[in-house]
Amino acid sequence: MTQVAIINLPRLDLTRPAIAPGILKSLATGIGMTSKIFDFALKIYEESTREDWDQYELLWQIDLDYHLPKALQEKLDTMFDRYVQEVLREAPEFIAISVFSHNSITASDMMIRKLRQKTNAKIVIGGAGMMNRQGDTPFHLKLAKEGLIDYFCVGEAETTFVNVLQNNLPCAGVNNEQWKQLDNLDDSPIPDYKDYQFDKYHHLAYGKSLWINGSRGCVRRCDFCDIGVIWKKFRFRSGESLCDELKQQIQKYDIQAFQFGDALINGSQKAFNDLNHNLIQFIEQTNRSKPVIGGHYIVRPKSQVIKEHYEMQERAGLDLVSVGIETGSDALRYRMNKKFTNEDFIQHLEYSKQHNLKNLIMMFAGHPTETEEDHQETIKLLRGMKHYVASGTVVSMELNQASVIRGTPLGDWSIKNNIIFPNNHWGGDHKFWFNPNNPGNTLKVRVARVIEILETAIEVGIGIRGLKGRLVYSKKLLEIAKEKKFQY
Repeated sequence: MTQVAIINLPRLDLTRPAIAPGILKSLATGIGMTSKIFDFALKIYEESTREDWDQYELLWQIDLDYHLPKALQEKLDTMFDRYVQEVLREAPEFIAISVFSHNSITASDMMIRKLRQKTNAKIVIGGAGMMNRQGDTPFHLKLAKEGLIDYFCVGEAETTFVNVLQNNLPCAGVNNEQWKQLDNLDDSPIPDYKDYQFDKYHHLAYGKSLWINGSRGCVRRCDFCDIGVIWKKFRFRSGESLCDELKQQIQKYDIQAFQFGDALINGSQKAFNDLNHNLIQFIEQTNRSKPVIGGHYIVRPKSQVIKEHYEMQERAGLDLVSVGIETGSDALRYRMNKKFTNEDFIQHLEYSKQHNLKNLIMMFAGHPTETEEDHQETIKLLRGMKHYVASGTVVSMELNQASVIRGTPLGDWSIKNNIIFPNNHWGGDHKFWFNPNNPGNTLKVRVARVIEILETAIEVGIGIRGLKGRLVYSKKLLEIAKEKKFQY
């Protein structure tokens, strides 16, 4: 028996346990309530064949509007029915589901509908994904209107979830969108991961790892990104608070590797320097090996970079950073509102090389204003990275195709500039769009650019993260475009 059932659903990264359910569990424990995390995201993977899983991966991505073959849909339904019974055997008073992203909506919708038929427990949802629109209606409001949920929590769990559990209602952010921001992130509880089966996760070369959050929001306002829409302002935890969490998780779970889930690990250079300073002290005082740390990393203009920071990062354990360079065109990058140049990026790679910092570069093809000249600048930049690939400084690439997301600066720009969407429909990471002011940038051309970038990266020796999935996804986009008669 447990008072609060916390359900973890796809689509998620399965290299390490999700952080949100761990925070919910800690919040419940903090007010004396029992809770249990049901990690169905991992369980679905464990119980699926490789072929079935590949189909499910297409299903979760709502922009594809993909439908499973009938037999496979029935198989998934049966799986979810068993999971519902597993939850209900605990007779929970509350059932909480974190809708991590728009690609969590399909699984969340399936689970919620099945739960509502079988239980009167209070169903609570939260997470950024629930705000995604289904047609003209956000997912959470659609569920509420149909009577499928009892509460939706907008904003941060720390300011809403406990109020639901204790019935301190009405409350800002619960069943309304007037949410209050948690001003001091040091007050956020340390996630409790004890219900997760660590050994079944897809560990990377350095073994078991955990997520950690050092900030919320972002110091940048890239035109394509929705982080500035989700969070009211950028906030960060103190270096001391972060170090305390790392030390506790290292000792509790025998974990040596951590991935920051922040938009930018060094968004606040001061807080990041404080963390590194505290970690170096911890390593030296306990005679421990340094942890292995990764996260998304901001490239700053050369004038703002202090070389000694790289030395400190190395001593503290920073091992792999994901760097969003997006394109090889300085002009296009500035149109995206990313204020750094290729020259700034190369300096970052040079300092990374000197201090054993590995880089995963993140790019995407086909921004609505991207020209063929911009694209060729990307190819040129990749071909110029051979030296850094050979040194192990650039190790991999994550490549996507341009999306237009509602509410972002690019989404607003698209409306003002008469970008064409099929049936005026928005949803998820919208790939089906056409810019009549840049008619050479069609869906077919964007897919071709993805392929050329992949081929160039492979030629240079850069590993491609999720290569098979990227190719399958691109093929499916073209198939759907043909099926839906999307002429652009």
